[in-house]
Amino acid sequence: MKSGARIVLGAASAWALTVNFAACGGSSSHDSMVAGAGTSAAAGSGASNGSAAASSGGSSSINTGDTDASVNIGAGGVDDSCAADVSTGKLVPLDMYIMLDVSGSMLSLTTRNVSKWDAVKSALEAFLKDPASAGLGVGLQYFPLLKPNAPSSCTSDASCGDSGPCFLRFCQGLAGAGAGIIPCTRNADCRGALNGPCIPLTECSLNTDFVCPVVGDPCGPDRSGTDLGTCQEASTHSCEHTTNCDAAVYAAPAQPIATLPAAATALIASIDGTTPKGDTPTAPALSGAIQQASTWAKAHPDHRVVAVLATDGVPTECTPTQINQVAAIAAQGVSATPSIDTFVIGVFGPDDVAQMAPSNLDTIALSGGTKNAYIVDTTKDVTAQFLAALDAIRGGKLDCALQIPEPTNGQTLDYTKVNVRVKTSASTSDLFYVGSAAGCDAANGGWYYDADPKQGATPSMIVACPASCTAFQAAKEASVEIALGCQTIVK
Repeated sequence: MKSGARIVLGAASAWALTVNFAACGGSSSHDSMVAGAGTSAAAGSGASNGSAAASSGGSSSINTGDTDASVNIGAGGVDDSCAADVSTGKLVPLDMYIMLDVSGSMLSLTTRNVSKWDAVKSALEAFLKDPASAGLGVGLQYFPLLKPNAPSSCTSDASCGDSGPCFLRFCQGLAGAGAGIIPCTRNADCRGALNGPCIPLTECSLNTDFVCPVVGDPCGPDRSGTDLGTCQEASTHSCEHTTNCDAAVYAAPAQPIATLPAAATALIASIDGTTPKGDTPTAPALSGAIQQASTWAKAHPDHRVVAVLATDGVPTECTPTQINQVAAIAAQGVSATPSIDTFVIGVFGPDDVAQMAPSNLDTIALSGGTKNAYIVDTTKDVTAQFLAALDAIRGGKLDCALQIPEPTNGQTLDYTKVNVRVKTSASTSDLFYVGSAAGCDAANGGWYYDADPKQGATPSMIVACPASCTAFQAAKEASVEIALGCQTIVK
């Protein structure tokens, strides 16, 4: 059998992909898969102890998903007489739609005296320029986005229109308690004695983002040593609800998904031209990201498309703001066709951690099919951590999605005659077909199509179950082969 070419996957692992094409197997039928117990080869010993037979005679550490000791698939696994031709296989291209938080809090400083925004920008731009990102598709949108014609400032509630009220008063008690700034129009808006009364907004003359306690007093410097001026009463400020809550707006990309490195210049220019401002409308932003990823995936069925939500806070604007309801949006993306996974990156300081922000993002990530969020600690190197999170997304489980090869010599692909095998330096083993992602579990690996041909669907890729994927990514110099023409081995 001819050897396949080696393809480098991600930053952490490399494995070869070889595809065995069938000289036979020209049927286009979608008949039921043959059960593993009824599969046999011309010669060789059967599989035992939970692994398929290895052609080298040695045992394999790869989990094939075989739990039936009576299965006999032969010394070479699949009978190679019906899979004669070999050519190089290809990974399914990965595309990501990044939804990037540009709320005003991204301008706050980390302990390294650089803003979260500048640190995240540096990481994103390094990632886009990284040669290891070549071939990756990346699209980009930001949140929050503003309502059309939202006023940039206001002097009264009436001047805000549907974006009001105008932020000219706040709850003094809450700010005094160090819990934040709550806008108000009357005392009743301030919740109890701790948070009242509702008083005129006072701000620093040289930086109106800072609220101060006594008119006429100096504000002092900020954490970077910059003078903030004198405390004064605000005569103009911003409308409180200028944020656009329409998911369709966030589904329209600031930069459409395009392939790196060619797309890097436009993406970097877009990032450099953006300044953080506003609040955190997580729900419509995430919904829009999944919508765009789904639209792109439908137009590119041979690609794997994911949403990436990067934020420094929990939802503060636009309903729903409850984490379980936002997580439900991510879950809907996973259960849809095509399935869209959501990866989550959180940029948090100690105060955010104390308020359980990381666990909230973990909830969204778990519902989005990605187990947990990547948490960036602002007391450490934010750029390095954010870049590491992007690297992990680029080189993670998506490496286990493989393109389905076309048969040679004008033959028609028969989905009931496709097999996936794993080769290491010690052995060759066949993975078992499990029908769908639901057939995978932590103990038994295997593989499945992204769409079920038995239901009349046309698959666009082969996906390895997590247990098998983890095993063959960890194996030293492992290779994966897709054999066409031999009856599929089913668990």
